[in-house]
Amino acid sequence: MTFNGYPVIETQKFNDPTLTLAAAEMAALTLKRFGRPDTAWQVAFELNEALPSFEVAFKGSTLTISGPTAVEILYGVYDFAEKFLGYFFFEPGKDILNGKGALEITEGVLIPARKVPFKVRGFVQEYPFDENSPQLADWMAKNKLNFLNVWMKYYDGLDYQGREAFRIRGIEIQSGHHNFDYWIPAPKYHKEHPEFFAEIDGVRIKPEADENALLLGKQLCTTNKGLRKEIVNNMVKYIEENPELNSVALVPNDGFGWCQCEECSKFYDKSKHGDLYSLSTHVYIADRIYHDMVQDIAGQLAARRSDLDLYFCAYINYCRPTENFKLTPNLTVMMAPYWRCINHRIDEECQINSHYADDIKAWCSCKAGGKVVIYEYYMGVNFYLSLPQIFHRTVFQECAWYESIGVDGIATQFHPPHWSVYGINFVAMAKALRGEKEEEAVPRMMQALFGDDAAEAEAFYEHMRSITASAGPCHVTYPYALFSRTDLAPYAEAVKLAEALKAKAPDNRFRQELRIWTEYLYRYKALFDAFHAGCAGIREIDALLEWVHSHRDSRVFVHARFDMYFEAWRTAIRQGKEYLHFNLDWEDDYIRQHKLTLNGK
Repeated sequence: MTFNGYPVIETQKFNDPTLTLAAAEMAALTLKRFGRPDTAWQVAFELNEALPSFEVAFKGSTLTISGPTAVEILYGVYDFAEKFLGYFFFEPGKDILNGKGALEITEGVLIPARKVPFKVRGFVQEYPFDENSPQLADWMAKNKLNFLNVWMKYYDGLDYQGREAFRIRGIEIQSGHHNFDYWIPAPKYHKEHPEFFAEIDGVRIKPEADENALLLGKQLCTTNKGLRKEIVNNMVKYIEENPELNSVALVPNDGFGWCQCEECSKFYDKSKHGDLYSLSTHVYIADRIYHDMVQDIAGQLAARRSDLDLYFCAYINYCRPTENFKLTPNLTVMMAPYWRCINHRIDEECQINSHYADDIKAWCSCKAGGKVVIYEYYMGVNFYLSLPQIFHRTVFQECAWYESIGVDGIATQFHPPHWSVYGINFVAMAKALRGEKEEEAVPRMMQALFGDDAAEAEAFYEHMRSITASAGPCHVTYPYALFSRTDLAPYAEAVKLAEALKAKAPDNRFRQELRIWTEYLYRYKALFDAFHAGCAGIREIDALLEWVHSHRDSRVFVHARFDMYFEAWRTAIRQGKEYLHFNLDWEDDYIRQHKLTLNGK
């Protein structure tokens, strides 16, 4: 049976706010699609715990969306809208509706239920909630993402209404991230408990309020029993004040600076430093000292709140699990392949990624009821500088490998202001995490974004990928690695390709912003070359920054990050230092090593 009328939601009352939202969304999406309502067919929702995910079926005059939970039924509404009504949910706040690609509605199962390969699917948010956060919650639900990791200080600023917007859409907010300083803030504890803070070179450190917010290089005295007990007390209090949360986190301050007191020093093998791939050759490996703390606090927390999960991270000099470590049911590790190579998949043979792959497999091997979540960088590392990073096909292949070894999910850093650069990565990740196939999802996305010019757009993205491939056998996404090892000509060609796409649809905002993106890359590369030839300085840097800021109404640049990064460049010039990255000595040393290793030497 074929239906060509105008669907509406039958009048239903739901006690569940998620089902109420699903009904409202179905009504709004169909009304927008067809222009007016009609009673020719109706929609019914059916909870069915036997299903692995949502199912959409059409029989008689009724469209039935079934699912094991209300959230899965909501997902079914959005999936039906994409596959049968011609929608595509590419970016927060701007649904695409062109009717192309919509399928004919015939009697039977339209969208069968399928096994969902990953439990955790989402984002890492490193910025405060704002007036655009409701759009983010909406977009995440439309793309079936269910996890948002945020800084605790940002979660504290989110009001009840904002929290509910995420909860109703099935999105778990994990309030954690780097948080040693949150659990034990120096202004509160240092005077009476200096022993809680790391001892460096024989002196207890005192983090100052005006220091870098990441507290690079300053940790706690993690073996201190009183400190551990106080952290557990603070965790329990935090959950009592925020009962909607299902988890807490125990994540070191960003950077290094682990305690060197007599007790903590027992956990280091001082003859063994970290590895180049994890940027830790200059420090001792800290996995034993960190994991001992994690296991102890997890046990204390479970004794008081057995319902809570404890999140922790694997990162830099604590990437791999300690021998005999077990991920028990209340533990989730977020494994961060920081400064990964983007020229290879995470599972490919690679001087960088192969080490991360081994670490990830090791974490999966020590699962004993707990979870392994990959903390990804599908937007580049560090500074959100909109450098080319093409993952919209690779992510499907990586997810297949992750599923095969037992990974439970992925969350990537992101930022809405650069959506036109990395949005294809975010959408593709969401599709892959729900088990969609590359050969189905990518063409649908390209058709929605580019219509009849989809093949030309694919050629554009392949060219952008070829730029990073030309940087050498391996490539890590930061400016010096890219611009010091590539020629200017491919950037000029990228501008031409983007201009050609724009010329075919000059009023299309997305195509306009691809043109802005490629011109930015060309300008940045030209400035980089001129600077290293001795032909450019602060005035030219300021001119590029001014040009970037002239495009504040685009979704290409995270402007505050450009201000920070370019100021570091200016500072290097003023101080007569070699400009490499962000003027952190330890970080610059790794870039010097990358000059050789990324070229395969």
